[in-house]
Amino acid sequence: MSTQDKQQRLRFLNKRRTWLFKAAGLLLGVMLVGLSLISFIAPDRTFSDQENRMLAEFPVVTMENIRSERFMKDAEDYVADQFIARDAWISLKTRADLLFGKKEFNQIVLAKGKYLMELPAAPDTANVERNMEAVNVFGSRHSDLNIDMMVVPNAVCVLEDRLPSGIPVRDQREDSQWLKSQLKSSVHYLDMITPLMEHKDEALYYKTDHHWTTKGAMYAFLAAADELEIKDPCESYDVYTVTEDFEGTLASRAGLHNTKDEIQVYAPSGKETLFYVTDSDREEKRATLYDKSALLEKDKYQVFLGGNHAQVHIATPNENDRVLLLFKDSYANCFVPFLIPYYKEIFMVDPRYYYDDVEKLIENYSVTDVLFLYNMDTFLSDNSLADVLVSDLSKES
Repeated sequence: MSTQDKQQRLRFLNKRRTWLFKAAGLLLGVMLVGLSLISFIAPDRTFSDQENRMLAEFPVVTMENIRSERFMKDAEDYVADQFIARDAWISLKTRADLLFGKKEFNQIVLAKGKYLMELPAAPDTANVERNMEAVNVFGSRHSDLNIDMMVVPNAVCVLEDRLPSGIPVRDQREDSQWLKSQLKSSVHYLDMITPLMEHKDEALYYKTDHHWTTKGAMYAFLAAADELEIKDPCESYDVYTVTEDFEGTLASRAGLHNTKDEIQVYAPSGKETLFYVTDSDREEKRATLYDKSALLEKDKYQVFLGGNHAQVHIATPNENDRVLLLFKDSYANCFVPFLIPYYKEIFMVDPRYYYDDVEKLIENYSVTDVLFLYNMDTFLSDNSLADVLVSDLSKES
C-alpha cells in the first residue's frame, strides 16, 4: 500500500472515529434527556426501600429560599433522589468504580472480608455539648437514680485493621474520651471500645449494615453488667438464626449487592422470662420482642421490636422493684433482650420521636435506673436528646 493510500485510509478512520464519538455523545444526550423527562413525569417516590430513608420532595418556591440558595440545593437533592432507575444507576457506577480499584463509595468504605463501613462525620460540637449539658442537668436532678451512658463505637473504629490503607478516618476513641470528660459524677460512662476490641475477630457488626449484631450486643451487655448493678448475668445463650438473607442500608447506598448477612436472636439457656410488650404505635400487648413480618421486608433489622418507636414498655413478673428508663437509638433494639431478666419494667424512649413528659414517666412508674444507649455516629449527630431531658437548660443549670 502506497503512502498516499495509507494517508487516505488514516483520514477515513479518523473521520469514522469522530463520527462514532459524536453519535455516541448524541445518543447519550438523548438518553439523559429522555430519562430526565421520564423522571419528571413519573410519580415521585416518598421512600427508598433500598436505602431505608425518606426521599427528597420538590422544594417550595419562595423568594427567601431562592435568595439563600437553599432552593437550588433542595432542587439538586430532589433530582438526584427522584431520577428514574436511581438504584440501578448507583449499582452500575459502583461496578465501574470497582474496576478502577476504588474502595470508597458515598462515604462508605469496602473493607477486608467484604465489610462495608460508613465513615463517621465530624460532630456538631455545639449541639453535642448541649446534649451533654442536658444529661448532666438530668443526672444532678436525679442523683438518687443509677444513671449510665453507653455510647457504642461503630465498625469503623473496632474493625479499623480491616480498612484499606490511606483512607482518613475520624478516631472514635478520641470522641469517646471527649464525651466521658464532659460528664459529671452523677452519670457513669461505660467504655465499650475495649470490650468490643477484645472480640474484634468475631461477627460484632453486619457486613452490609451500620448496626452491630446481637453477638456484639451480648459482649457489651456482659461488659456493662457490673456498672448496671446486674448480679450474676447470664453468660450462656441459645442462638437462633432467623434469616440468612439480610442486606442492609450500607449495601444499598454503596450499590454493592454481592454479600448477605444473617440475623440471630439470643435467648438465655435454660431460663425463660415471661413478659409482655406494648409500644406507642400499637396498642395490643404481645409476648415477644420480635416482629417476624419484618423478615419479609427489605429492612430485616426491624425484626427487633418492629423498628423504632417513640416509646416501648416491657413489663415482667420479676420479683424486684427495678424499673429502667432507656434513652436510645436503634442499637438498643437488639440489646434490650439481654436486660429483661433483671428488671420489673423497662421503658424505652427514642428522643427522635418522643414528645411526652419524661419527668412524669419517672415519677409515675418509680424509675430506679436510667441508661443512655446510642451508637457513636448517631449520638454525635443527635439534635433531640436535650429537648426531651430539659425544656430550658438555662433554668436548670
